[in-house]
Amino acid sequence: MRIKDPEYPTAVEAAVEILREWACRGQTITYGELSAELAARGFDAIPPHRGVMTYLLKDVCLYRNEDGRAPMLSSIVVNKANREPSDQFSGLARSLPFCRPANWTWRDEQQQVFAQHREK
Repeated sequence: MRIKDPEYPTAVEAAVEILREWACRGQTITYGELSAELAARGFDAIPPHRGVMTYLLKDVCLYRNEDGRAPMLSSIVVNKANREPSDQFSGLARSLPFCRPANWTWRDEQQQVFAQHREK
């Protein structure tokens, strides 16, 4: 899949839905698990590393959050080995429109995502 493919916006919406489900449970998800869940929903051309996944996760963060002020939903997507978001996530958090402050941590961002989506 490419970001210009007609199904790409639907894949972003599917990823948002998946991540919200995991966030409601207060759980992180690996890049591989997200890729597998997307494949189960018919988006099998999104490998877990680099490529379109990078753009997809940025667009997940921007979904209904054009000004970047809401918690970044993709903060709960982590590497399997170290259970941390990739370095690309930290770079994204410090770029426009997100502009997280110098004392920001991805752990704080995860907690904000969990708090926002916690099951009632």
